[in-house]
Amino acid sequence: MKIGLLNLLLDLYKLGTFKNLENVLDLGSKEIRVSYNDLKYSLNQVNLKIPDKRFEVLKKFPKGKRISTGNVWKLISKTYSCADINKSHNSIFLDLNKPFKNKKYLGKFDLVNDFGNNEHVFNVGQAYQTMYDLCKKNGLIWITQSIYGGNGFFHFDQSFFEGFAAANDLSIIHMAYVINVGDYKQYLIPCDKDLLKVLNLNSLENLDITCLFRKKTDKKFNFYYQYNFDKKNSPFIRTFLNQSYPPEKIYIPTKNLSELKKSAIKGDKDAITWLRATGYKI
Repeated sequence: MKIGLLNLLLDLYKLGTFKNLENVLDLGSKEIRVSYNDLKYSLNQVNLKIPDKRFEVLKKFPKGKRISTGNVWKLISKTYSCADINKSHNSIFLDLNKPFKNKKYLGKFDLVNDFGNNEHVFNVGQAYQTMYDLCKKNGLIWITQSIYGGNGFFHFDQSFFEGFAAANDLSIIHMAYVINVGDYKQYLIPCDKDLLKVLNLNSLENLDITCLFRKKTDKKFNFYYQYNFDKKNSPFIRTFLNQSYPPEKIYIPTKNLSELKKSAIKGDKDAITWLRATGYKI
């Protein structure tokens, strides 16, 4: 966890998003990548204090020992766990390439995080199904993945997150681009593709997208085809505000295909793309 995501975490905490958080699960045995002084300053902004000496190893950052992100999550949550195949930081053994069926953990977590873990799993769809299954109803799912310059098997487009939400009745609490400059500096900007046109990608370490979802139902996980190929008559309305903290986005299904065609005739780019992708002539 670097400084940008840490500050977003604390901003959301201040807004009450993580109120009454009982238990948190990180996919991957993640570590804090923030200096002691930066951590102390950020915590002070939300009236949290560094409680003990375990954080003092960060005074040598970026050198020295690294400690688990669980040390931060335990400041706002009662319990913390992580899952990995490497067993570090007392992690739960979890092979995300395969279905996870341990009922001890399924549907048990208030918040499940993927802060740059699932892109290293070849069977990425299964990884996100497992993530969904580990989260309880009304719990939160937080995904941060690279869209440029990452080090995993995959890069992720904004449409992946929107499809994940639309297919599984998730609302989107927050979505942003994360600009990584150098090894440890991060800056968050609104998630609007027009902003990418003004960025010099050659000057960035990498570019991520971060999205926090709310799981609203306990229905079975649904795999999704982009543009709803398998349900062409059921497009979803994709209108929302691209601000730093928009209202939760809720995708509204509709079977009014004629309205979509009318929008395309008027030049709506999303409607045109949808219809062309699903085989309709415009």
